[in-house]
Amino acid sequence: MHDAVTGRNQFETQVDVDIVAQFNSDRNDWHFGQEPAPAETIDFTSIVLHEIGHGLNYTSVLNYDAGSGGYGFDIDGNGQIDENERVPGPFARRIDERQTDGTLLSLVNENEFPNPSVKLGGALTSEQLFFTGNRSEEAAGQGNGPPRPKMYAPDGYDQGSSIAHLDENTYPFESANALMTPFAEQAETNRLPGPIVCGQLLDMGWPLGTGCEKYFQTLFAVSVQDANGQGGSRTLSWSERSNADIQEYIVDRRYFDGGFEEVKRVDASEVTGSTLTVEDLGLGAFTFRLRWVEGDGTEETSSERVRDTITVGEVGTTITDRDEQERGTVDVSWTVPPGTSSDFVYRVERREGEEGAFRPVGTVPQESDAGDEQTKQYTAERQTPGRYEYRVRAQDESGNAVTSTSRAVEIGFEGDVYALGPYPNPVRETASFDLTARESQSVTVEVYNTIGERVYRDQREVRAQDPSFLSIDASQWASGVYFLRLRGDGSVGQTKKMIVVQ
Repeated sequence: MHDAVTGRNQFETQVDVDIVAQFNSDRNDWHFGQEPAPAETIDFTSIVLHEIGHGLNYTSVLNYDAGSGGYGFDIDGNGQIDENERVPGPFARRIDERQTDGTLLSLVNENEFPNPSVKLGGALTSEQLFFTGNRSEEAAGQGNGPPRPKMYAPDGYDQGSSIAHLDENTYPFESANALMTPFAEQAETNRLPGPIVCGQLLDMGWPLGTGCEKYFQTLFAVSVQDANGQGGSRTLSWSERSNADIQEYIVDRRYFDGGFEEVKRVDASEVTGSTLTVEDLGLGAFTFRLRWVEGDGTEETSSERVRDTITVGEVGTTITDRDEQERGTVDVSWTVPPGTSSDFVYRVERREGEEGAFRPVGTVPQESDAGDEQTKQYTAERQTPGRYEYRVRAQDESGNAVTSTSRAVEIGFEGDVYALGPYPNPVRETASFDLTARESQSVTVEVYNTIGERVYRDQREVRAQDPSFLSIDASQWASGVYFLRLRGDGSVGQTKKMIVVQ
């Protein structure tokens, strides 16, 4: 505020803070989470944002004492407002009182409101104060309230709340412009400045980011969604000002990290409902932006960018066959949306159990540009019993890639514990097995020779349906026949024969 009133940086030669705010750490009803504040709590984020707004000159330096109103700022810090310190600041300069005939008088017009004066005090408690400025009035016009932002000016002056807030009744609980109203109710969550505050900051000279700029463009609130189940197409939606004079709409698309290119241009007369669909985009990660041509030939571009990813259609898994060792054949299928380039290769990835990493098991090339939707398939043979998830990662020649959601499949087996192996058989040095348990349990692994001597024992924890690898060192065993016995918690067990050759 000091900088704004004096028109220069007060701390040019030293590092200092520009906004200081204090919050009551003794309160036990603060809500600190990212989700909306629940009942009987005060949203801390909303309060902090509110106070930052005051730190950005959203404060009036107007004062009231025994019916007399005035304005000024104690610049030299001597405890009183001297004659040369009776300056209003950027906020108060834009506060007007509406008269009974509808005209507006500025509170800093000393011909009308001497500073200080009883007349100015009457204005501060008139309930008829409004913020004026092209942008703030433009923002107010987007809502259902008065055409100018109405300020909080109750007939009983409220020190700390009057004037430096939007009117509580005009901009009620959690409405778009409620962040800078004087009172925060329990469970009220306001984390956006809203169009009016954005306009007021702009009128006071602040540059705005894209979150505020949208309120002052002809076209705003751009979004993107699937085009009614058409996998390779996307529909852009937007809002526009009621007095917009748009003659033509243009959609630009960026593919992954490339540059924007025009993909659609439509005459405004052909657009209904402020939506446009872009067809046959194919696979990829896309960023869209909207441009438009106004009636006077001016071309503008939305500050908003919307992103979406198109990946392969839903992955399907089907068990089509089982061999004599209970291993399954899994057919993995997916669809490729229209418009997909032949540059893409499809890598099928598999995860064992629920916590393992996805690893590639095979690839399928794109045979031609997908003018129509195509169906692809990969067959994974000799899959050990257990639970798996399959997904498809599509990658083009430049390394750009999109990955599908995963699809689970469970290859069942008889009994409580399953072991595939040993391999190789006969065994020379190491016997390997794939081990699966129906339920999470401790599995005992034992190996006996032909005279019943136990030559190996191990116990391991196995997760349900999560195939694991078992390796046994047989290099010190004599040549002959051995028996592997697997026993789970309370199960009868399974015995497998293996031959060791040294």
